[in-house]
Amino acid sequence: MAEPDSQHMTTFCREVGPEFLQEVCQVQTAEAQAICDDILGRAEAFAALDQSSQQDVLITPFIEEVFDHKPLDAPLELKAAVTVVVRNSKLEEAHVQHLVNADGLRALTRMATGPLSHLLAARRRHPLPVPGDSPFTGLDTKYPRAWTCLSTVAETFASGGRNGYRAPEAPVPDLPSSDEHAAARQTEERIPKTVFSAIDPRFDLHLIKVLQQVTTENIPIFVPALSRFSRNSDKLMRVVELLLAHGVTILTTNYMLRPQDVWVRRRQLVKPDSYDPYKGLRDIAGLSGAHRAAALQVLVGVEEE
Repeated sequence: MAEPDSQHMTTFCREVGPEFLQEVCQVQTAEAQAICDDILGRAEAFAALDQSSQQDVLITPFIEEVFDHKPLDAPLELKAAVTVVVRNSKLEEAHVQHLVNADGLRALTRMATGPLSHLLAARRRHPLPVPGDSPFTGLDTKYPRAWTCLSTVAETFASGGRNGYRAPEAPVPDLPSSDEHAAARQTEERIPKTVFSAIDPRFDLHLIKVLQQVTTENIPIFVPALSRFSRNSDKLMRVVELLLAHGVTILTTNYMLRPQDVWVRRRQLVKPDSYDPYKGLRDIAGLSGAHRAAALQVLVGVEEE
């Protein structure tokens, strides 16, 4: 059997990816190459990390949304890694600008699955140092509560249910300062809606308002998936750290994160639905104990509004 080769990912980012973005999505040459350069840098940075103590933590926020992604026979962990490396790259900016639609996103991430698999396997055999400009460096020390919590979620996947953990001692972070706020762009469609890049490190005003409410009133916060906080790993970890530090329970379609324990839906995961956010939460199969009770509490609140 041939040894895994990191060159597959390089070829994808130098030739296959840019060609696809230019010819299929009509992205300009320079921008297409910039996107793929970012993907390659993220791939090498991710591949340089330890699999069990670092990679698994970074992919955990995205596992519940990728289990049915193509190729269907690809391992769940690999699909989530492709999301971290490719979907959460500068490709998001092209998506927000309507240069790459949902079909283009799915196609490019699917095409990257094989090359990334080769790179990860090659780097496990022949490790390289973490690049100095890695976007993943230091997240465990900057956001110790979030890192410990998501590490516990990763450990809980096999069995599901509850798993307790001891949150590390750390200062309680403040809400984002005013110079980090940004107004989401209003679309020109017949039905207006706001658009905000999922990798923008700033905080849109809607998220600020929600964070202020749940931290002040100490009420649970529900999002269909953790990626709705952000696809920027630093910002996502920061939000989770902030919420856990203020004692806020975080509910997603399949997870419940609390300052002292995590809960994961047993058996089959349920697909998050951005267009009908509470749809997955209404499917309480696989939820038990406090997790089930919290989901029902949120649903009752929604029905009363």
